[in-house]
This record gives sequence, C-alpha cells and structure tokens, in this order.
Amino acid sequence: MAATTEFIIILVHIFTFFVSTNAIRPTNFSSILIFGDSTVDTGNNNYILTLFKGNHYPYGRDFPGHVPTGRFSNGKFAADFIASFLNLKDTVPPFLEATLPDDELLSGVSFASAGSGYDELNTAPSGVISVSKQIEHFKSYVAKIKGIAGEDRARRILESAFVGINAGINDFAINFYDLPTRKVEFSIAEYQDFLLKKLQIYIKVWEKLLDDSSVMGF
Repeated sequence: MAATTEFIIILVHIFTFFVSTNAIRPTNFSSILIFGDSTVDTGNNNYILTLFKGNHYPYGRDFPGHVPTGRFSNGKFAADFIASFLNLKDTVPPFLEATLPDDELLSGVSFASAGSGYDELNTAPSGVISVSKQIEHFKSYVAKIKGIAGEDRARRILESAFVGINAGINDFAINFYDLPTRKVEFSIAEYQDFLLKKLQIYIKVWEKLLDDSSVMGF
C-alpha cells in the first residue's frame, strides 16, 4: 500500500490558506517531518561544525522562555505553527538533538539546516547539511522510530505524516549571484529547471521511502 503522506512547500501564506479554508484536517496527521534551509531549521546547525548558527541573541527573544534555539528568528517558525495547528506539538525539535524523548521523535522533527539547498554545491564551503544528506538523516530517523514503536506502528506514523520542505533561496543567492559558479553553466531559467528537477528527484525518494515496502525494507 502506498504512503498517503502530503508533500507541502512550507510558506506562511500556505499555512494561512490552510487555516482560513480548512483545506486540511488536523486529525489526519500523526507527525510532522520538515526538510530545508534556515526558514525551517529549528536547531540542527547547533550540532554541526558550521558558522551558520542562530543559537545567540537577538534570536529567540520572543520564543517561549526567551532563549535562542538555533532558529533564525525572534520566535517560532511557520513549521511550529503548522505543528500546533495539526495538534501535534507546540514546536518542532531538530532531529540532531540527541536527548529528544521518544514522544518527540514519534510526533515529528525537523531535518533542515540553515544555509542548505537543493544544489549540493552550496553546502561544501559552509559545512551545512544538504537536502540529500537530510534524506540520509531521515533514514536514520525511520530506524529510530521502528526501534521505539515497532514496525507496524512506525509504518502507520510515516504513512500519515505531514512532510514539508522549504529551500532554494540559498541556491540562487550563493551559487548564482554571490559566487556565480552556476551562472557560467546555466541561464536563470535553466538553473530554475535544474533545481526543480532536483526537487522532483527528492520527492520521488521520499515517496519511495514512505511506501510500506520501502520503509520496512532498507
């Protein structure tokens, strides 16, 4: 049986659309899984060797407890508000936080990394986690929740997960404009197509991993 996971590009106006039109039902989702860049990194960069960190003030000044968490924001992210709207949790923790309790893992995490993108070329100098590497972390996550909940429950959780990704800004800012490596290879339209094809590949990989046989088989 194929997974029923919903793939969503996470943007504030999409979240508003969900709320105002009731386009999704909060009870339909068992967990939230987030991939992408600084707009959805809830603290993974705190645990890797990189200069791209949001674990200092003024970040977090309006977050619960008024503490910097690694979010590049003064408060919560759209992903946190979506998780709350879906009645899953108040905030989405980073996957790389080693002390996460079982219930936090089962209800969802963020794999995102500030500075990341679909194009692996922009992650090498900064040491951040590319989207393709985030998928590798997702495989580790699946193994963890299988160990916690068992294969049958893990399958059900994954099949009804809300999966969101937000990335692409760094690909253009770094690879096309600041360090125009890709600019010598592609026109702006061609680079857009290049990134869209990358995204299509990643979505197919997620779909395969979230399929019953794939999730239980790797």
